[in-house]
Amino acid sequence: MLTAMSRRSHRLENSGYYDENMEPIISYKETLHRIFKRRRNRRQPKRREAIINKSDNNRGFTTYNLILSLLYCGLVYMILNHNFVDHGLTESPVSPTITIEDPTAIYTNIEKRLRHLQDEVLRFKEEMNSLLPVADVMPNFALESLGSRVVFSRSSEAYQTQEAHLTFLGIPLRKPPVSPRVVIQGHSPLLPGRCWAFAGGQGHLFITLSDPVTISHVTLGHISKDISPTGAITSAPKEFSVYGMKNVNDEETHLGTFFYDQDGDPVQTFKIPNHKNGFNFVKLQVNNNWGHPDYTCLYNFRVHGKLANRGERSPQGCGEY
Repeated sequence: MLTAMSRRSHRLENSGYYDENMEPIISYKETLHRIFKRRRNRRQPKRREAIINKSDNNRGFTTYNLILSLLYCGLVYMILNHNFVDHGLTESPVSPTITIEDPTAIYTNIEKRLRHLQDEVLRFKEEMNSLLPVADVMPNFALESLGSRVVFSRSSEAYQTQEAHLTFLGIPLRKPPVSPRVVIQGHSPLLPGRCWAFAGGQGHLFITLSDPVTISHVTLGHISKDISPTGAITSAPKEFSVYGMKNVNDEETHLGTFFYDQDGDPVQTFKIPNHKNGFNFVKLQVNNNWGHPDYTCLYNFRVHGKLANRGERSPQGCGEY
């Protein structure tokens, strides 16, 4: 009778795992470890309960569909009955007569409505423009942001107040005067103190226009009495004149003399007599003010018109900017 020989490992034999009789000296017991967890047996609903619930749902769904069908049929019947009774139609509800409107009539109706809407938009724009000052709906060619400049060397000197506004280590410092550029920067609204002042009641401002312009209007702006801290605007210009030049050294062309009303609107526009020449430079000459003995203030000045021949434009850089 043959006895089965136990399987031996040369590595274990060399490491002293067996005795002289080739019996294992060390014995161990293998422990099995489950890699995958056993899925728990969840309790499934009974087949009979599922069938009952499904039957109840189908019964409820069928009843709901039946109610909707009855309501739909009733609504269709009411609509058809209303149409045939009110209009006296004798056609069968099964085959009603369908009338198609003429496409030309549809297009004519749409065109008529569109024309009406366009008229309403134009009327609304006119009403809005009527609420704005005239100067706000015309281009301003004396605007610094468009390229206009003040020629300092040909303008009056700014008024320098004698009162010290600041002190440094006990030394009185005078506030620097406001630049005449503020007159053509287009600030809105006009605020007290944000203006250029020159000494006395007479002075002038020389401006390079952004483009050669056939001038039609000029606008002069000043704060109103309502927002003046003193309740008066005696420093506002009273009578002023406007001159135009094509070149900086040309003889001045008188465009008109105008009267600024201190009791009128803060921004007043004046029409220039018909001049067909284009001008690159404008001079604003203030002849007197409304009674202030020390200085006159200019808040805003604008030049309106149409572009002249661009070939007549003089190069900028005349004077000091």
